[in-house]
Amino acid sequence: MLVRVRDNALWYLPGGTIEAGETAEQTLMREIDEELGVAIDEQSMKFDRCIIGPALGRDGDVELNCYRARWTGDIKPTAEISEVAFIGYQQADKMAPAIKILVDEMQRGQQS
Repeated sequence: MLVRVRDNALWYLPGGTIEAGETAEQTLMREIDEELGVAIDEQSMKFDRCIIGPALGRDGDVELNCYRARWTGDIKPTAEISEVAFIGYQQADKMAPAIKILVDEMQRGQQS
């Protein structure tokens, strides 16, 4: 599941920047609530992997700290999110550069 912000052409993961005094997990819970209108089950949250790849729309790299978790509520785009969709591997051309790296890594893991 990926999101588009302000009708950008490329899709990426929901989430955002860690604010002062926040943990990565607190940021995830806050951002997912703000962007998708759902609540993360904190007890189910598990770190999955870290991906470093080219940032979208700026110089340098972005670090994606990826988690798995259960949630409650109905997913709906809110705040700066303009659209939410399930984008398959066959549509990698629609993904932001760092998301392509993540999806490639996940694909390799499924083939092992």
